[in-house]
Amino acid sequence: MKRSNRTPVQARVNRHFSWSQFLASFVVMSVLAALPGLLYSNNWRRVWSPFLPWYILYWVIAAAAFSAFTAWQKYRTFDTPLRALSAAAEKVAGGDFSVYLQPVHPPQQYDYLDAMFANFNIMVAELSSTETLRDDFVANVSHEFKRPLANIQGYAQALQQPGLDTATQQQYTAAINRAVSNLAALVTNILKLNKLQTQVTPPERRPVDLPGQLTRTLLDYDEVLDSKQLALTVTLPDKLTVISDPALLMILWHNIIGNAVKFTPVAGHITVAAQESAGIVGVTITDDGPGMDETTKAHMFDKFFQGDTSHSPDGNGLGLAMVAQISQLMGVPVKVTSVLGRGTTVTVTLQTAQA
Repeated sequence: MKRSNRTPVQARVNRHFSWSQFLASFVVMSVLAALPGLLYSNNWRRVWSPFLPWYILYWVIAAAAFSAFTAWQKYRTFDTPLRALSAAAEKVAGGDFSVYLQPVHPPQQYDYLDAMFANFNIMVAELSSTETLRDDFVANVSHEFKRPLANIQGYAQALQQPGLDTATQQQYTAAINRAVSNLAALVTNILKLNKLQTQVTPPERRPVDLPGQLTRTLLDYDEVLDSKQLALTVTLPDKLTVISDPALLMILWHNIIGNAVKFTPVAGHITVAAQESAGIVGVTITDDGPGMDETTKAHMFDKFFQGDTSHSPDGNGLGLAMVAQISQLMGVPVKVTSVLGRGTTVTVTLQTAQA
């Protein structure tokens, strides 16, 4: 586990038990123990009787025993658990996320200290998971940046060679432009995904023209559809209004339809359909691409994961990660059905304005 560069604050913790507090408690308890005898004695001279030393000894033993018991209870109940918590927090501040605090009491007798320890353990586990994800994310981003940058550098150096003909120069320049476009798309998607993951304000909930939005998304891929000679079947009602966040929903459609266009082979077929029933709308996007096996489906929403590496130049593995994040943010179910060699169907469930 990677250690933090921050220096943890060294705690200067005073013990809950101190001799001064013990002696003060002892004196107070001694006075309180003697006070009833002094106030209710009918003959003050009896105080100076031969039994006075035994009274004093009794007061001393009773006060000492009570003070010691109170101090021990305070030490056992507060000092020891809080010292353990302080030591654990210091380790976490230093970047050690393997810390675990054992509860003081059994589960059926949990008090607020046990609850605090349990919440501390949950916090440390979440921090450990976040640290692991951050390290993986940085490693993946670095890897994804290296590929287009290496292409740009290679073709830029090739352009410096003397005697290149115009056609070769144009070919190298086009390759650099493609690498720059891929790099820009990667940065854009990383920023979008980061914004989705750190979004504090809840998504909007307002009426959205679903057929119009899907049509606009398909028009954005019109050029690619023509170049790959893809057949497109669209079955949408003339008018259908759903309640959702229009901006997030548009990102959702772009990524799902974009994946379908990317993985559908030349002269393949894509179907986009929407059907409403009892206030629930099911939007299905189906392609006849290569499909996915169970292993690929299990990781398809992971960041930077690409099951079919033959299409790596056309994407960066962040599209479906954004789909998963949007689905979680908006509470919109996204179901994926895929059979290896037979294509994939993605179903998005929305609510109509009437519902």
